[in-house]
Amino acid sequence: MPTTDLDDLKIAWKELNRQVERQNALTLRQIKENKLGRFRSGLRPLVLGQTLQLILGAVITVVSADFWVSHLNQVHLLIAGLFLQAYGILFIAFAVRDLMLIRRIDYSAPIVAIQKQLAELRAWHIRAAIWYGMAGSVVWLPVLIIILHLLGADMWMPEPRAVWWLLASAFVCLAFNYGLVLLARSPGRCGRALAGSWIGRSVNRAQAALNEIEDFERELA
Repeated sequence: MPTTDLDDLKIAWKELNRQVERQNALTLRQIKENKLGRFRSGLRPLVLGQTLQLILGAVITVVSADFWVSHLNQVHLLIAGLFLQAYGILFIAFAVRDLMLIRRIDYSAPIVAIQKQLAELRAWHIRAAIWYGMAGSVVWLPVLIIILHLLGADMWMPEPRAVWWLLASAFVCLAFNYGLVLLARSPGRCGRALAGSWIGRSVNRAQAALNEIEDFERELA
C-alpha cells in the first residue's frame, strides 16, 4: 500500500475515533442528565415526607409540653409528657438532618461524589431507623397514659398490676427491636433486605439511578 494511502487511512481512522468519542460523550451526557433528573425527582417524596414529619414533630412537642406543664404535681403524667415531648423533638431533629443531607447533594458533581453524598444519606437512614424503632418500642406507653387520662381514666395508682404488665410489654417490644437491629447488621440476605427497607424506597430508587449511570460510564470506558 502506498505511503500516501496509509497516511490517509490513519487520518480517517483518527477522525472516526474522535467522532465515536464525541458521540459517546454526548450519549453519556444525555443519559446522565436523564438519570439525574430521575434521581432528583425520586427524592421529592422523601423531602415532602420529612417536611410533614417536621410539622408533626412540632405539633407533638407543643402539645406534650403544654400537657406536662399542666401536670407538674402528678409525677407519672409529668414523665409521660416529657417523654412524649422528647419524641417530638426527635422527629424534628431527624427530619431537619434528612433535609440538610438532601439539600447538600450537588447534582453537578461527578457521579463518585454524588455516590458519597447519597451513601451518607443511606447510612443516616439506617441509624435513624434504629432510633425510631427503639423509641417507638416504649413511646406508646406514655401516649396510652396520656390518652387514658384525657378520657378520665388513670390506672397508674388503682391498677398497679396493669401498669407492670404494660411495662413488661414495653420491655418485650424493646428487646424485639434490638433483635431486629442485630439482624440488620448481619451479613446474610435477610439482614441486607431489612437494612434496605430501613433506608427507604426513595433513597433506594435514587441509588439505582446512580448505579445505572456508573454502569454506563464503565461500559464506555
